[in-house]
Amino acid sequence: MLAVSQEAIQCYGPRCIERAREGSKYCSDNCGLKLATNRLFQILPQRIQHWQAASSIAEENNRNILEAIRENQQEAKNHLVQLDLRHKNLDALIERAKNATIDPDAENAQDEEETEMSMYCITCGHEINCRTALRHMEKCFAKYESQTSFGSIYRTRIEGNSMFCDFFNPQSMTYCKRLKVMCPEHGKDPRVAEDEVCGFPLVEDVFRETGEFCRCQKRKCNKHYCWEKFRRAEIDMERVRQWIALDDLFEQERHIRVAMANRAGVLGLMLHQTIDHDPRNPMQKIISNPKQPIAASN
Repeated sequence: MLAVSQEAIQCYGPRCIERAREGSKYCSDNCGLKLATNRLFQILPQRIQHWQAASSIAEENNRNILEAIRENQQEAKNHLVQLDLRHKNLDALIERAKNATIDPDAENAQDEEETEMSMYCITCGHEINCRTALRHMEKCFAKYESQTSFGSIYRTRIEGNSMFCDFFNPQSMTYCKRLKVMCPEHGKDPRVAEDEVCGFPLVEDVFRETGEFCRCQKRKCNKHYCWEKFRRAEIDMERVRQWIALDDLFEQERHIRVAMANRAGVLGLMLHQTIDHDPRNPMQKIISNPKQPIAASN
């Protein structure tokens, strides 16, 4: 068989008279880079002028989305400030209750309200008295909750006080990710003194606070068992939700900023071109470079 001879071609490099390599249009890599550089210098300025003259709809949409994201971020930050204020008010309320004295009449009134009705525990299923239902359910839940671990290899890094337990387990090399105030495995309820007042803020019409608080003995008050812990857990859980929302918003902002930065990049300008087809709103006239770009295939 006779080998088919290929016709020799001249190198496409600027001012190069050498023979191109086999399977290529250039005699060397330098010639290809020189031609690509010349194309950039001739085509790119004109594309940049087109980009600056014509408004990009995608750019405007991204700016509007960024404004909405910033508003949502500010709302989440304001909500976090309000939650911190609620936390301080709760601490002040607990401190005020510690300085109060026990009211025997309040204990007698609570004893009169007690009933002999029974119910079933939602955790263990045993029948319990309604008078001690809250106390039993809390202890039962803590017992079963401590049997399961929620861990992460990363320690929580957050502004202000952390809501998570973050107890380090050397065996599994993880940090506990339960709420600090509700962690039954690594946290214990403080010891209650005999003369300590319950301090639960009393309400009327379900939600409206009266400014008064329960003055029963805290050890015997089954109606408001562990109310401080539940209030703190409610605030901390809402803080977790807001921080998760902020993290999602920051991630959305990052994606949009990356898209906006890549849109005006060299590769995007070289590969894409905007053509205005609306005669009622013509694009701004652009003084193009009289030199025609070099049209050569790769």
